[in-house]
Amino acid sequence: MASPKLFTLEGKGLKLDSEADIEPHIKDLKASNDFEEIRLQGNTIGVDASKALAPVLSSQKNLQ
Repeated sequence: MASPKLFTLEGKGLKLDSEADIEPHIKDLKASNDFEEIRLQGNTIGVDASKALAPVLSSQKNLQ
């Protein structure tokens, strides 16, 4: 059995306020829609960055 596909920014201490701030960090997440687990804890994600992240998260069909 293959190990779960994980995307993580966990514990990086990032301060992502805008779409431009988050974009370079989520390019791998946007490139694939088969992640099973996404870890974002340990970072600050502002409103505008969250708005950019939301459609990317909703495109993930295999989240557990």
